[in-house]
Amino acid sequence: MIKVAIGSNDKIHLSDNHFGMSKYFIIFEVDENNSYKKVEERENPYGGDKHKHAEADEIIEVLKDCQVFIGKAMGKESQRRIKEEWNKTPIVAKDVDTVEEAIVYSKKFL
Repeated sequence: MIKVAIGSNDKIHLSDNHFGMSKYFIIFEVDENNSYKKVEERENPYGGDKHKHAEADEIIEVLKDCQVFIGKAMGKESQRRIKEEWNKTPIVAKDVDTVEEAIVYSKKFL
């Protein structure tokens, strides 16, 4: 089972800001048959203006149980650290609008 975190400000659409600035992370579990189930809406304590650009450590702590992060925007250095240092998968989905579309889009990478 894989946990996927999707950054959102309204729990429906992907946040237009960087992933770490999202107000909420919508958490889905994806099973071996690529079926997904929403399991949680997690408030981001670093959302909005509280998150500093390129400070991925604090977001990793909030999402340590998730393996995949999806957002419309994510800094290049944050993406590198997410992959190399924490062995997680960052997905930038700049042409995806809703959380539901993002989970379908992510199936290409899982």
